[in-house]
Amino acid sequence: MQIKRFQGLFVKAVVVLGIISLVPVLFIGYRVMRINSRLLTNELLQKQQTVSSRLAAAVRNSISSKEQLLAEFGDLHTDFGSHHLITQPDLDYLRERNPSLFYLTVFSTKGSKIFDTGTAPQISDTLLEQMLQTCLAGNRFISDVLIWDDQPFVWMAEPLHRYVADTTVTGVLASALYVEDISKSLLQMYPLDMDAVLVSNQGDLLSYNGAPGGLDDSSSVRLKETLQAIDEQLGDQDSGSVMLPDGAKMLVSVAHVAQVDWRIYVFQSADLPMKLFLENLFHSSWWDVVWVAGIMVLFVGVVSYLVIIPITRPLARLRAAAVKLREDDDFVVTRQDVEIPHNEIGELASVFVDMSQTLHKRRQELMHTQEELAHMNQALEKRVEARTRELKKATADLVKAERLVAIGQMASIISHEIRNPLAVISNATRLIKMLVRPTDQKILKQFGIIEAEIRQANSIISEVLGYARTREMILSTVEVNSYVREIALSFPKQPGIVLKEVLDEESVRVKIDAEEIKQALRNLISNAVEAMPNGGTVTVGTKVGKRVVCLYVADEGPGLTEEIRQNMFSPFFTTKARGTGLGLAVVRKAITRHKGKLLIKSELGKGTCFQIYLKIYRRMGDTTYGEAS
Repeated sequence: MQIKRFQGLFVKAVVVLGIISLVPVLFIGYRVMRINSRLLTNELLQKQQTVSSRLAAAVRNSISSKEQLLAEFGDLHTDFGSHHLITQPDLDYLRERNPSLFYLTVFSTKGSKIFDTGTAPQISDTLLEQMLQTCLAGNRFISDVLIWDDQPFVWMAEPLHRYVADTTVTGVLASALYVEDISKSLLQMYPLDMDAVLVSNQGDLLSYNGAPGGLDDSSSVRLKETLQAIDEQLGDQDSGSVMLPDGAKMLVSVAHVAQVDWRIYVFQSADLPMKLFLENLFHSSWWDVVWVAGIMVLFVGVVSYLVIIPITRPLARLRAAAVKLREDDDFVVTRQDVEIPHNEIGELASVFVDMSQTLHKRRQELMHTQEELAHMNQALEKRVEARTRELKKATADLVKAERLVAIGQMASIISHEIRNPLAVISNATRLIKMLVRPTDQKILKQFGIIEAEIRQANSIISEVLGYARTREMILSTVEVNSYVREIALSFPKQPGIVLKEVLDEESVRVKIDAEEIKQALRNLISNAVEAMPNGGTVTVGTKVGKRVVCLYVADEGPGLTEEIRQNMFSPFFTTKARGTGLGLAVVRKAITRHKGKLLIKSELGKGTCFQIYLKIYRRMGDTTYGEAS
């Protein structure tokens, strides 16, 4: 029985050790493959970058040669010629000697055509204006790619001078050149093992070595999708690996033709490095593989034989002791019942002996644990009760919120109905004052009290309506500094109160509901004034940041306690003798509707500062930031 177990364990050990010995070999092989693949990929990318740079240089040289031809021709026939401007025979001679320039013309400085030769493509007024502005500034001009006679072409233009040293432009020499004549310089330079594409700045395919005779519509669409995926994934990089929409991976290099903002794409399959590595691997000597396999088998056999016997013998005695312990609950394993070598198996045997000796203690601990579990269940029941109370509280808060909504709706209706009688009372009071014209100061004082109470009632109604009623925002663009200054100037003067303006030097515009934010700022100013019954300074200002502007109102009052800070935005919470407690609630509602932020800085005995942060819509003089107005 022991021999069979020994043989079974030995075979398993051989298999396990064989697998373990294969792991580093496979890991090293995998790492070597990855490193070689990475090196091959980098080498291929460098080669592609060289090819794309060489192709871009060819396009640049071709364009430069045409520009140089026009420049030298203009110098020869003006500075060194017998006339001040190029003539019709001059143009005919230039076109005859350079058929690639299929159309030549000379413009005056005002844009009128003087001479021309060849088939004339249509030139728009905008393009002509750009050409004249560039050449009159003394610079060469080259246009974007246009289409004439179903072929892409570009306009080239060169300023003409009376003589070389003269900076005055006397005319413009313009030429139309087919792009095909420029791309001919690439035909002998296109790589045979890669795809190369010349693309204009508008995304037009100008040349492709995969289809010298031209692309059909479906192939052109697929190639444009490939180039779009390359631009999205490479970004500003000149080379890298790209995943195409069809799942294929490509190695891509991009080079730019700076004169015309064209791009050269060179790409090939990203699987090529792996194919090259596998080809080299399969051409290796099979003798090396057999030699490595033989060494592994010998190593596994020797290690298995030397390791398994010292393991199986103490394990057999340990198993016998475990079986006896299972069958006899009173049996206690001693060190004489097992073999304890000086290794991990010996440590296992020692632990097993100690375990059997402490089994009785564990049973007692189990009973104690059961008692603790009972106590824990009681604690859990208490926690359930606590959670139940929290749920009830949350339910009560929800009911309270629903009541507030109902109160808001009712307040909106009542406020509307009360405002009409107040208006009647106010009008009647003014009429009585006009008719009676009392001279008694007591009567005048009573009229003043009536008017003050009407204003107070209207203010309360406005606060209630502002909080209870939600209307669609009427957005408009306002200049912040002027807007804040106007609010500050329109606020009623209060005895002992100094209203100070601190506006940022830079002024910006924001897009807001002007009336809603105005009401919020007036509420903050009113609170600041009421916080200083003995007088003081209320500071209203702005501060411009990178993306937001801050509108702040600061006072020199007693500051806010922690209790007030926690409840100040709750509806109907107030510390005033007369007040609705809706002023700050209206402020927070307005800022929330504008997706802004409201921060509060307060220090006891030193004052409070309310800061409103709104997103900048447009800076003064900036036409690119924000939406179009």
